[in-house]
Amino acid sequence: MKTNDALYPIREVSNLTGVNSITLRAWERRYGLIEPVRTEGGHRLYTLEHIEQIKAAVKLTEEGIPISQVKARLSQAVPQVKEEIHQGDYDYLSKIVDATLQFDLDSLSSELDQLFQDVSDKALFEILKNASQLLAVHSSETINTFWESQVLPRLYTRLRFSTRHVSLHASKKLWLQAEDINGSIVVLVLAAIRLADKGFYCVISPNPQKNNELLLNSIKSSHCQGLVVVDENQKLDKTHWQGWVTDHPSLEFHFFTERADSFDMGNVLQCHGYNL
Repeated sequence: MKTNDALYPIREVSNLTGVNSITLRAWERRYGLIEPVRTEGGHRLYTLEHIEQIKAAVKLTEEGIPISQVKARLSQAVPQVKEEIHQGDYDYLSKIVDATLQFDLDSLSSELDQLFQDVSDKALFEILKNASQLLAVHSSETINTFWESQVLPRLYTRLRFSTRHVSLHASKKLWLQAEDINGSIVVLVLAAIRLADKGFYCVISPNPQKNNELLLNSIKSSHCQGLVVVDENQKLDKTHWQGWVTDHPSLEFHFFTERADSFDMGNVLQCHGYNL
């Protein structure tokens, strides 16, 4: 571990990975899956690489691999994850997060310029999504503002190029919002870019609206033909949105969430799920 690696306490790691603290401790004690850094007081701290390993372990268990066998398989899963996070041996994610936390404008600008130039769209989206989620755990408006001030102009430029081939008169327009107020505008724009590549034009709302009547008014007023919900924090209210789909059969419903293929949202003709 590098001395300047960002470190995260177990409660924040639990929020990022969906694995509760008790389970993380059990995985460490019984199976030796993750070896966190220890403070002098014995508190566990985790690096970005630990977080990616935990996510890889979760995927293996969901594929039916017993937890007792995950450590042996993890060595095969982690390189696959790293291919999405690293370009060669260069760890863009750590560099970007560290530069943001240190408010190092020159380094962050340089890292982002190189990132946008060097990596594929898939890897770019994965890195920026993870960076936004990791920075969000600090609950600092100053950090988030600094981060967004650098990444959003670059993403809006990418979005503009992605929508150049979309006919604004012929394309479907979709109202796009986060599932909850803690959603990142960065992740919303990433979702809009992915949908633009499929021929959709998104109206991005930074303020999520859960009141159905007000939401419907917004959709109609903006001449949208559907709704997109981005579930960044694994809090998708399936019951609520199933009711929305039933009540508004003429509107398409798109949603981004972890493991979207595991969500049965009913009418497949108007519901479209995407893995976040």
